[in-house]
Amino acid sequence: MREVLSDEFRTLEVRRYAIDEDFRDGHCTIRCEAVESPGDREIEVNGKGVGMLDAFFSGLRDRYQGEFPSLASIRFSSFSVRGLMGDAHAEQATDAQAEATVGVTNSSNREFHFTTLSPSVSHSSIEAVLAAVEYFVNSEQAYVRIYKALQHHRTSGRPEMVARYTELLAEMVRNTSYSSAVERLQAQE
Repeated sequence: MREVLSDEFRTLEVRRYAIDEDFRDGHCTIRCEAVESPGDREIEVNGKGVGMLDAFFSGLRDRYQGEFPSLASIRFSSFSVRGLMGDAHAEQATDAQAEATVGVTNSSNREFHFTTLSPSVSHSSIEAVLAAVEYFVNSEQAYVRIYKALQHHRTSGRPEMVARYTELLAEMVRNTSYSSAVERLQAQE
């Protein structure tokens, strides 16, 4: 994806967040200040859910699903946090690194895992969800770019390029379904 998108590869960096979670009714809201690159645009992500990760993912999906409809086809299938106690320095070991892993299942029931590490359980958890969303956003963006290149090479009579881009698209659909993105592209043609 990085090769296909080069300087258009999208990244997000959460700078800070605030949550409000009511344990009695099971509702959580999150507000994140983030920077989206390329362009270093400051954005705000707001979400609601049954916990911090659900709220964060909902906020990201709401923000990007219009542009990247494949986000509707993924779901979280697992989540774990593990304290790496061997990395701790404080006497109580409360400064141990936290490793968060989220599993995401695509429309074909293929599971992808995203793991991050930081000294904060919440930071690691947010970064793992962010890594998953970045992956699928960039995957769809790369798919669209390859699809357009394929269409161009079909009309320009370059069969060797048609074969190459068809092969790349076949690999990309392993990530998730891009049917909504393809329908949108065909409508624009």
